Amino acid sequence: MHTILRPSRWHGNQAVADAIREIVFGAEDGTVQNMALIAGMVGAGLSNHVIVIAGLVNAIAGVLSMSMGTYLSSKAERDARLATADGPTVDPRTFSPGRDAVVMAAAYAVGALIPITPFAVGFVDPHRAMQVAVVATGLALFAIGAGKAIVSGQRIVPSGLEMLLLAAGAGFAGYLLGVVAGAVFGIEA
Repeated sequence: MHTILRPSRWHGNQAVADAIREIVFGAEDGTVQNMALIAGMVGAGLSNHVIVIAGLVNAIAGVLSMSMGTYLSSKAERDARLATADGPTVDPRTFSPGRDAVVMAAAYAVGALIPITPFAVGFVDPHRAMQVAVVATGLALFAIGAGKAIVSGQRIVPSGLEMLLLAAGAGFAGYLLGVVAGAVFGIEA
């Protein structure tokens, strides 16, 4: 385990560097989007059962949408660079739309499952499950930021905190929207 966590193992690793954009974007987006959705549903007073179903549907839709969008945008970027290059200055092998889409899908799926898990594993009270989800999500987001820093040779704590604090704002906004929606539409817990 110690060798896996050693920064030198990941810093300068070309395969990880090639996929870091999709890993960070997918994991962060899956985690934050589902946490914000779940926070809103808890704020609206919905049951764990509804939260798990909606969270899973959101996760699947997000995996499909993000992976297709990544495939198409990566392909477009590759094609545009090839079309505007003077001679063989752009190596088309550096762009792999299929690989990018698979990495994005996997990263998004892992991220999206983090905030759902406490609601699916038997916490009876949605507010208790929410507390566990917030802590797990916060730790995951910090880890994503730290991992990004390790791969790019940046400082770990500031990168982890940047990821955590930006995402916390989205989660808090989702919760507030749920509280407002619950009050406006008369949803009772």
